[in-house]
Amino acid sequence: MITKKPAHADPHNNTPTLPDAEQIAAALQQAQQWEQRYRYLLGLAKMAQQLHAVPEETPFAVAGCEAPVWLKIECQNNQCYYYTHSSSRLIAGLLVVLFAPVQGKPHSALSEFNFNQWLTSCGLQQQLTPSRSNGLYQIYNHAKQAITG
Repeated sequence: MITKKPAHADPHNNTPTLPDAEQIAAALQQAQQWEQRYRYLLGLAKMAQQLHAVPEETPFAVAGCEAPVWLKIECQNNQCYYYTHSSSRLIAGLLVVLFAPVQGKPHSALSEFNFNQWLTSCGLQQQLTPSRSNGLYQIYNHAKQAITG
């Protein structure tokens, strides 16, 4: 579901925010083992849950995933923000990673986004089961369809 008014914090105040795409990629690339990446993803999930609550309501539900997922998209002034929630902490962390490159960017950025290349550059593609990769791809497609109508 897309709403018009973003609920994100003003970037000029001291409100904590999630790491940006460059910070996420650097942290994941520096992790030597899957366990380190896994812990980082769980940390992202915890931060996202504290910063951006997404109601577990039907308009925000995303079909096609094994774990329940909710996605709220807010666009204003040609900037889109993607807020997600999942009952699976690992999926919640992966969702932060998935949408980091397009946060606060025009909706066209999502259409131009290379999902597989991004996950590979973060060192995650080879760690994900086909089912989990497919689920993330379904969420990406859901967001893309919601943005483009």
